[in-house]
Amino acid sequence: MHAEAHREPARLSRLLLDPLSLPYKSGAALALLGRGLRPRSFPGLFIISADGLSFGGSGKTPLVMALGAALEARGCRFAVVSRGYRSRGEKEGLLVQAGHDSAAAGDEPLMIKRRFPGQDVFVGRDRLRSLEQAQARGNRFALLDDGFQSTHIRKDFSVMLVNPDQPYFYLRHFRFLARRDDRLLSYRRARRPFPGSDGWYDFVLSGLYDAEGRALDVGREPIVAFSALGDNQRFAGDLARFNLAAFVPFPDHHAYRAADLAELEALRVARGASWLVCSEKDFAKVRLLAGAGLPLLLARNEIQLPQDLVPQILAHAEEKGFL
Repeated sequence: MHAEAHREPARLSRLLLDPLSLPYKSGAALALLGRGLRPRSFPGLFIISADGLSFGGSGKTPLVMALGAALEARGCRFAVVSRGYRSRGEKEGLLVQAGHDSAAAGDEPLMIKRRFPGQDVFVGRDRLRSLEQAQARGNRFALLDDGFQSTHIRKDFSVMLVNPDQPYFYLRHFRFLARRDDRLLSYRRARRPFPGSDGWYDFVLSGLYDAEGRALDVGREPIVAFSALGDNQRFAGDLARFNLAAFVPFPDHHAYRAADLAELEALRVARGASWLVCSEKDFAKVRLLAGAGLPLLLARNEIQLPQDLVPQILAHAEEKGFL
């Protein structure tokens, strides 16, 4: 009964959103198709596009990091090309360095650079310029974060993540464009499957880590958690295995202030919790604001992909002479 009641509002929202979104979908689709009539090729790069049919929270960045880890394990040099949403680098273009903050580079590119310090991470609206720079610096692979919007770029392999339950999903729901992808993966825990998908993906919380990357076992010590993600609810659910005393959600890409951390620390003390816990993406932003005495840990979420996906991509790269 409860599940059926939960599904009914979703049906009603789809009935309303589908016709309302038609002008947007039509205009955006025409723009994407027009830009893709003569896509730009980069012969020196094997370009892998990580895409999502939701505006946020589908898992594009964890996908990029999983693919990056697979390439790094093979000794491949790669560049990540991202927009750097709401950062200075979004307008100006930037090669991310370890000393940059989220205001300069964006939260997700900063997190990726922290995970892969020896690889190049570029941000900027001009993806063509970023790819040109990546190629000039000797990279053989490029991971294009949200290449779905970049139909003017020829990709060698693309992976589309679909979460049918995600808010605003139907405003970006271009089925005929999605079918061009090499792999279309549907979120495993969605209430209903996505038609046409050829696999599933999910997330697993691998553990809690300190600023030096050391895993900590907090046992049943109470924690206060917070995040500014496209899907805060999923992150809170992933923390259910811990003794979660409180959870504070922020809007996606929230620009944290020292006052935010002060309020979170006050909440931790008031709830008698031992630790503050945030996502890896949030940790990339708040670590410079956190004082030395703040008991802050990051929760690392890893994406689970079909076992044949990475071998399929690597085999395609080998066929093209990139491995």
